Formats: sequence, structure tokens, C-alpha cells
Amino acid sequence: MNMNDLRKFVGKTVKDPYGKDLGKLVGITSNIKGEISDVSLELYNGDFASFPSKQLSLNGMTLILLYDWAIEAEELTRELDLLRRRDQALNELTVSGDVNEAMYEQLKEQFRQARDDLLKRSGGAIQKLAERAQMLDEKVKVIQSLMANNKMHYTSGEIAEDGYNLANESIQNGLRHFLSEKKNIDEQINGLIALRDSAEDVGIQTKETETKSPQVPEEPAGLTKTIGLTKTGGPIVVVRMQP
Repeated sequence: MNMNDLRKFVGKTVKDPYGKDLGKLVGITSNIKGEISDVSLELYNGDFASFPSKQLSLNGMTLILLYDWAIEAEELTRELDLLRRRDQALNELTVSGDVNEAMYEQLKEQFRQARDDLLKRSGGAIQKLAERAQMLDEKVKVIQSLMANNKMHYTSGEIAEDGYNLANESIQNGLRHFLSEKKNIDEQINGLIALRDSAEDVGIQTKETETKSPQVPEEPAGLTKTIGLTKTGGPIVVVRMQP
């Protein structure tokens, strides 16, 4: 995004990818070219916070703030998939003779180093995603307990219907938000694990050099010829018929 894209959203509400209101856009930092480096939000709890511009996304006329863990997971997914496809292409090109042995070994080493780095980074990302998923599970349990408690008070006549309905609407919205985020996190964890598994062999040299024996013409069935020289240099031909 640039300044022209974002200036009309100053003072407007910013949501998360699941529809929750996070706060208002109150500040933009950009360079002389109008390229945005980060933005500032007034959060609904009264705090102010800055976020890198890559976390911003537009959904129609709604400004979305993406979570940093989601961006990291998506970047790792793209990098792991691309590295795997490049390694596969290198294997195919080497077998077909389009890449020589020296270049093959050099690229394999580069791919292996990139694989090790990506596996390490993705392992850390999966750990962060798992911790976030666990926190969301705990929040869902709290909300479900709150729903049951409010329903009991409403059924017993301790809470009026209007108040119960308003409270229940807010609780349901929160529950949908947490469940949507948890589902997204689970999908990203499973996707990263699958890509990590498929990238385990990246950088490993698998090219096999085939050594072919020279072709020897087959003799006709039942006939063997032995060729030599006589003492005077003349040819000797022995023809042996097989029974």
C-alpha cells in the first residue's frame, strides 16, 4: 500500500481477519516516495500500538490488520513449497543432461542450506502457532462456561430476557471469532508440517550415474566363431556347430 491507498482510512475502524474491531487508524509513517513503513492504531482498550505495513490488507472498503503469526506462516509455506519444486526441477534437469555434475552439486548444497534454515524457522513458527491455539482453546472454554452460567441465571429468572439476549449476542460473536481463528491456525500448522515432511529430502544428492557395458553383437544361435592368426599371418576361422 502507498499513501494514496491508505489516507482515506485515517480515523476509520480497523478489523482483524475474523471481523473483530481492533481500533482506529490514527497514524501513518511513509517515506518521500509515499511508501508506507508502518501504521499506528488506537486500540479499543485505550492503548496505542504500531504495526509494519505488511500486516495491512484491504477487503473492499475495510482495512484489515493481519496477525504476524499468520504472515510468517504464509511466507514459510511459500518458501518451502518453492524450494521443494526447485529441487525437483534440478533433479529432472540433471537426469536429462541439461545440468552438469559440478552445477548439480553446487545447487544441491545451496538447497540443503536453505532447507535447514527453513526447517528451523518453520519449527519455531509451528511452536508459536501451537501456543496460540492452546490459548484460544482456553478462551473457548471460558466463553462456554459463561454461556452456561448466563443461561442458568436467565432460566431461573435472575436475568431479564433483554439483558440475556444482548449478553448472549456478544458472547456468540466472541465464540465465532475464537473458533474461526483456531480453525485457521490448525490448518496452517498441518500445512507447515506437511511441507516440512516433503522438504526433508531437499538438497540430498540423488542423481545416479549409470555405467553401460559396451554392446556385443549376438552370434547366431548354434554358431560360434573364433578369429586368430596363423604363423604366416593368415586368418584362422573356426566354425563350431552346436548340437
